[in-house]
Amino acid sequence: MSVDFDAANGTLRLDAEAFITLAELSSEAVDPCDTTFARLVDAGAVLDGVPHPLLRPGLAAVAGSLASLQVLVAGPRDVRLHHGWLSGDAALLTDLGDGTYDFASVSVESVPESIARVTHVGPRPRLAAGSAVVDESVLDDLASGSTCARASGVEALADLLAPWPGAAAVVHAGGWRLALVDVAFVDEGRTVARRLAWLDTDAGMLRVEADDHGPVLVPVGTTELWRAVVAVLPGDLDAGPVARSA
Repeated sequence: MSVDFDAANGTLRLDAEAFITLAELSSEAVDPCDTTFARLVDAGAVLDGVPHPLLRPGLAAVAGSLASLQVLVAGPRDVRLHHGWLSGDAALLTDLGDGTYDFASVSVESVPESIARVTHVGPRPRLAAGSAVVDESVLDDLASGSTCARASGVEALADLLAPWPGAAAVVHAGGWRLALVDVAFVDEGRTVARRLAWLDTDAGMLRVEADDHGPVLVPVGTTELWRAVVAVLPGDLDAGPVARSA
């Protein structure tokens, strides 16, 4: 696969192998005869054996990450897994669904907006109040890389959405996405793991919450969901109170 780098704005598109090689340049030497390294050099992403200056802030966030971020977005056609690293700056590796990724350095403040972008959050109708218990296995099927497993999950999900017939209908028609946002960091010597999950349909959104019966689907509005995205991220990433994650 090719590596595409725009030196005017620092935009970088590459495959997973090329990203790993690029990230390793920050901590160890890479064989200059390596074909993946050569692809990075040919694209201009590596100059004189080191990453291009426009790529260094993002790579520094990867190497010195204080919090890790994973955003899984599943739908009827595919499943994409985006990665992020938060420190003084942030870096995002956006899964394009074809074996390639966009790597970019962004401000920590813009990470919620980036999450909203890759999960396609936007204005939706508000579903009527109610709730529905959903088995973990259904969520696992919806997030599976197997098309057959996702189809099985859709059948089970549509039955669970009886309180919202409109949502059930659009799920059957393929108008759905499942988003899982996982954040991990170390705070005062302990690992903190947070998850935010929601089901997005053309008829409205349902947040996955937990109660004594397990996961529960509860209607959520766009503004509420935006606040939840902001809240799931660590509020303070200073090197003092937050220890560096493993």
